[in-house]
Amino acid sequence: MSTLRFALAALVAAATFAPAPEARAEDPVIGYVNIQRAIMEVEEGKRARAALEKTFEKKQADLRKREEELKSMKDSLDRETNKNDPAVRARIIEFEKKYKELQEIFVGESQSLQKQQAEEVAKIQDKMRKIITEIGKSGKYTIILEVQENRLLYAKPHLDLTNEVIRKYNGRHK
Repeated sequence: MSTLRFALAALVAAATFAPAPEARAEDPVIGYVNIQRAIMEVEEGKRARAALEKTFEKKQADLRKREEELKSMKDSLDRETNKNDPAVRARIIEFEKKYKELQEIFVGESQSLQKQQAEEVAKIQDKMRKIITEIGKSGKYTIILEVQENRLLYAKPHLDLTNEVIRKYNGRHK
């Protein structure tokens, strides 16, 4: 009989001190966004990429023209038989100087384009993060993760918020 009383007392105590069902923690709500894909697919990202490609092509054409001039100069120098002639030596030095300048220009243009691209991406990313925060608050998400291609091993497709971010971004930033 005392065992029965002890079990009953334990059951009453457990029921008294157990948290109410509504007092338990909320189930976590998780989502994820592929920001790289979103940047590439929003209209502003497409316009920025097209402008950068146009700038790249223009600079590339100028570099090709300079490269052709240097190639022509080198071919002419290769045909010279007397490399010790002062006039030929002067042309070789001029060629080397122009070749070095072209390399410096190429590196500078590459860095300039990379900087320009990074600035464009940062502007879009800042706007996108605000939208993601809004989606997180309105959807009562516990956490929204940023994923990259081939980095997410598995997730249910309904957790992917990328398309929603793209849609809202395009609606807000035309």
